[in-house]
Amino acid sequence: MQENSLMTLADFQIDIITPETAAAIDIHNSIIASMKDAASAMVSLCESLKRMRDTKGYESLGFKNFEDYTEKACGIKKRQAYNYIQTYERLGGSFLQSNAQLGITKLQLLTEVCAVDRYDFVEDNDLENMSVTEVKKLVAQAKDQGEQIDLLEDKLKSALDEIKELNSRPVDVAVQQPSDAELQKMVDERTAEMQTEFADKEKALKADYKKKLSAAKDKAQKKAADEKQKAVAEARTAAIEEAKAEFEEKIKSAEQEKADALKKAEQMAARLDKNADADLVKASLYFTEAQKQLESFSASLNKIKESDPDKADKLKQVVVNFLKEFIER
Repeated sequence: MQENSLMTLADFQIDIITPETAAAIDIHNSIIASMKDAASAMVSLCESLKRMRDTKGYESLGFKNFEDYTEKACGIKKRQAYNYIQTYERLGGSFLQSNAQLGITKLQLLTEVCAVDRYDFVEDNDLENMSVTEVKKLVAQAKDQGEQIDLLEDKLKSALDEIKELNSRPVDVAVQQPSDAELQKMVDERTAEMQTEFADKEKALKADYKKKLSAAKDKAQKKAADEKQKAVAEARTAAIEEAKAEFEEKIKSAEQEKADALKKAEQMAARLDKNADADLVKASLYFTEAQKQLESFSASLNKIKESDPDKADKLKQVVVNFLKEFIER
């Protein structure tokens, strides 16, 4: 992901910002900041290694050569240190900063792509979601295409030089020579033939490159889709298991409440006279249930109060008014 494709707060589909949403946004911002810090750190490492090598500052630190310094003082193998420096020298700090998320291995491969085509190569390919092997293969294809185009250009230049050399040869008066107009026509025809051949070859090479590029993109997209589908399936399974556990817990809780209510009813019945009024028994059970419901209501009210105190106070006042009216009746 390049910096200009990072999502901001406005890009998220958020209607209401809850405490959970606010916490998630803070985490997202921290991730983006860390990504930018990581990119800057890599560019800084490349630049600093180059400066240490070029200025021979390692000698002031007691090292005979740059290789000993990197391996002993920095814990970096000399080959890797030179890879960092070479990548920085060939790509430049700006390009490294914009594509640091690709990693040093892929960036080093990009040094083999022609500088003129490098930005288009990065733009046209999903390098971040490709393996190093896939990127290496694409780079090789791009180099091969460039070499073939260069070869055709050399052939065309050689043919034009040959025609020019023929035109510069002295004319043998004993041999009838074509007129200047005929020579120019021959030159034009040969030049046109070479240009047509070059254009056809270039067109064929570009078509083959686009075909291979399309195949690589399809493979990368399929890989990304498979990984996304796998993640969705895992998330769905986890959600089902969580819902199942929650449902079982609720059933268990309900059964416990039922058992507690029956136990209380039995205890109440035991305390009452055998000839007690049936309505009295019912009223006692209803009162017990009302107590439980009020406790549940109180718990819900406390949760509402955490996110919206005004709404909680209004709801509380509605209940107070109701109880007052009930008592008066």
